[in-house]
Amino acid sequence: MIDLIGTRIKILGHSDPSLIGREGIVIYESRKTFLIQAGSKRIRVLKDNGIFEFYLNGRSIVLPGSKLVGKLEKRWL
Repeated sequence: MIDLIGTRIKILGHSDPSLIGREGIVIYESRKTFLIQAGSKRIRVLKDNGIFEFYLNGRSIVLPGSKLVGKLEKRWL
């Protein structure tokens, strides 16, 4: 299981076009959303509607949000 809290994230695609290209740090994660600290703003983003790029251990990983919806303890990347 991978904990994404504290991970840098970039929104590559989303049903809300105003979120595309936004970047920040994941500060909270629920079953269906991410809370992202983007500069001085906090943004709540639905996972299921997006494509995200994460920066983990010096690598970039692109994942559809639909693969991240659900109980965190049951997720394996």
